[in-house]
Amino acid sequence: MTREPSDQRPRRRRQWAAACALAAALALTSCGAMPRSGPVHKVVEPTAEAEEQPTQYSPATPQMGASAQEIVEGFLAAGVGAQDDYAVARQYLTPQLANTWRPDSRVLVHTGEPSTVPRLNDGQFRTSLEVSAERSANGVLEQQPEGTTRVLDFTLTSVDGQWRISEAPDGVIVPFGDFPEIFKAYTLYFFDDEFGRLVPDSRWFAERSTVPTAMVRELLAGPAPHLDGAVTSALPGGASLARSAVPVSDSTASVDLNLAEFDPADVEQGRRMEQQLEATLQRVPSVDSVELNINGAPVETSGSDTEEPVREVTVPNRQIGISNNQLAFYQGGQTELIDDVPISENSNIVRPGMDQAMEHFGWIDNTSGTLFTAVQGDAPLQRWKGQELTRPSFDIQGWVWGSGADGVVHAARTDADEDAVSVSAEWLDNEPIAGLRISREGNRALIVTVDSERESSNVWLAGIVRDESGRPTELNQGNLVAADVDVDTVQWISGTEFVTTALGESDNAQPRRYNVSGSNEALPSLVGVTSLAGGNGHTAIYGAADGNLYMLTGNSWAQQSDNVTDTAFAG
Repeated sequence: MTREPSDQRPRRRRQWAAACALAAALALTSCGAMPRSGPVHKVVEPTAEAEEQPTQYSPATPQMGASAQEIVEGFLAAGVGAQDDYAVARQYLTPQLANTWRPDSRVLVHTGEPSTVPRLNDGQFRTSLEVSAERSANGVLEQQPEGTTRVLDFTLTSVDGQWRISEAPDGVIVPFGDFPEIFKAYTLYFFDDEFGRLVPDSRWFAERSTVPTAMVRELLAGPAPHLDGAVTSALPGGASLARSAVPVSDSTASVDLNLAEFDPADVEQGRRMEQQLEATLQRVPSVDSVELNINGAPVETSGSDTEEPVREVTVPNRQIGISNNQLAFYQGGQTELIDDVPISENSNIVRPGMDQAMEHFGWIDNTSGTLFTAVQGDAPLQRWKGQELTRPSFDIQGWVWGSGADGVVHAARTDADEDAVSVSAEWLDNEPIAGLRISREGNRALIVTVDSERESSNVWLAGIVRDESGRPTELNQGNLVAADVDVDTVQWISGTEFVTTALGESDNAQPRRYNVSGSNEALPSLVGVTSLAGGNGHTAIYGAADGNLYMLTGNSWAQQSDNVTDTAFAG
């Protein structure tokens, strides 16, 4: 993508600094909490097990004779006290509202201090706050663009001579510094259409003993909206919990379901349900196994020959890159030109890619603005044209993907000389796309969009909807996993993690490692980085700069090669 003039960069750097502040709140390593108004205290027992226990908060209860505004402010401050179903926060409410208020309906993660002011009518107050992220009732966390605000209205009445809140919006507010200590990201799992691979679905839950129950309830409710229609569940829509909780005893979670249409003789269905529950609940540290009962009886799966689904699709260790305007393999310090893939003498090839089998290749010809694909021995196929085309991304289902400055998402069969299709994504209309990468199991896409002035970027995660033939038809409205950041590229390093950076900067670029939950951490900077590649995990991250290829090693970048650059792993 075209970089902005240097005199415009300070604004982007300020935005990046703001994004880093939020990153600190949602870092892969938890941060310290920010102070906020009101006497809120962390309480952690000084035992050897304390480090493994979630941080507990002890918010102040209502004080006798507190003013109406102090009651509102105390109630908002009590949103950090999730224990006992927000028992302290409920004390600020009238008895009627305390019974109906739903704190888990949403969590507003805010920066700065909320501002509460009285309204025209007595007993009415309005609170304004700047929000950096919002967690919905189903546990999905979505980042919010810089400057996003929310307004909360409250009505108070006198109860036994003390002010109490009689009308309040559902949900709580939490400072961004406290959020990762009160809530934790967990992964639910769904299947691809063939039940051969598991697809992660990240959710945030308050660290309470009810986490296994919340996870199963959300599994039964189905995937997050951005994955709707892109994944499959083995748990039928009519299934429900037979009791109010999913107890865990001796590291075994007991899941009891009611399911009217279940056939106990269908061991294949029973085993798939069990697999989905195991993959999900084993993300809870206290759970090693799952005991599944349906309609009051244990599910018998011993006769099932259902294969174990793939939880993590990996890529080959070999990369594809460019050496002297030719496609080349790179691995372990060795470069090998790829024979029998003819490149036009007038071409200027950039941003190569390949499929998992390392048989289908793709690249951008900068001279003509064209994406080509090829197999060894055959003439290249022209797939689509455009400005600032993204690196081709090959999915495991046999399609190559890409986009560009016009925001149109293209896909074409890699094994057929057919016209590319435009994948429907109305939410991306007229949004320039700087990066597009299909997940390794093929059910999700990471998309980097940039604003018209190229001053900031957003990173989205969207589910891929396909027809019965496997043809991609739609990208769901994406979930915003990084907002107002300075990045031009995105690369998967696992099913739940990816790396990003800004390309082409003359000074230090700040790569970052993200989880799809939104948490992230800074990686060592790299001067003048021109491309970023991600393999299997954080030990296989490569960057190109000044014509050389580097590998991330600990807290620095180690030079690997000076005869290949612009590399990418399969996918």
